[in-house]
Formats: sequence, C-alpha cells, structure tokens
Amino acid sequence: MAKSYAKIVGIVLLIVGVLGFLIGEETEFLGLLQFEPLHNVVHLLTGLIGAWIGYKGSDQAAKQYAWIFGVIYTLLAIAGFAGVGGEAGFLGMKHAMSTAYNVIRLVVGVWGLYAASRKPAAPAPAM
Repeated sequence: MAKSYAKIVGIVLLIVGVLGFLIGEETEFLGLLQFEPLHNVVHLLTGLIGAWIGYKGSDQAAKQYAWIFGVIYTLLAIAGFAGVGGEAGFLGMKHAMSTAYNVIRLVVGVWGLYAASRKPAAPAPAM
C-alpha cells in the first residue's frame, strides 16, 4: 500500500507542479486553487521523490515516505484550518493555506498515515 501511495502522490504532485508553472500564479484552477512559484517547486521536488520511491525504492522507503508525508500534510492541514499564517500566508505563500488546499492536505496526510501503518501484502504462493 505504501508503494502505491508514493507512486500516486508522487505523480499527482509532479503534475500539479508542472500545471502550476503552466497556469501561472494569477489564475485560479477550477476556481479553487492558485499556484505560486515556491509552492510549485515544492510539489515538483516532493513529487519526484515520491515517484522515484514508488517505482524504484524499497517497501521500507515507501513506508517512510508515506509516514513523513502523512505527518507533514496532516499537520499542515490542521495548521491551515486553525488559521496559522492568516492573511500573510505560510512561508510567503499567501494562497497555500486556502480551505481547498487544507482539505487536500488532510486527505493526503491521513491516507499517508494509513498507508504507512499497513503491512505489505504477502506474495502470492508459487504454483
């Protein structure tokens, strides 16, 4: 489960990072999300790490990725819902703490914690 999490989250983050640069920071995507250069770079780097771990990394590395992302994304969602950063934003990213981003982070975070807690599936018996 953790390898699937790393693959899916990694690929989605890569896509979101590229889309962010293509769309630009002045345009809203689907009326919910706005992109900023630093946020796009974070998505690209973390997506690259996730995709690499998901496809080439070990099960243990995938569990660590899922655990780290689960903790970070869940904490970011909680901080966002609590209003940390206020109008100024978080680390200079004024749109990064919107409700839409917080909901997405909560889903990704809780899913990461769940994926990290699961045992790898047992291999199918040889016939």
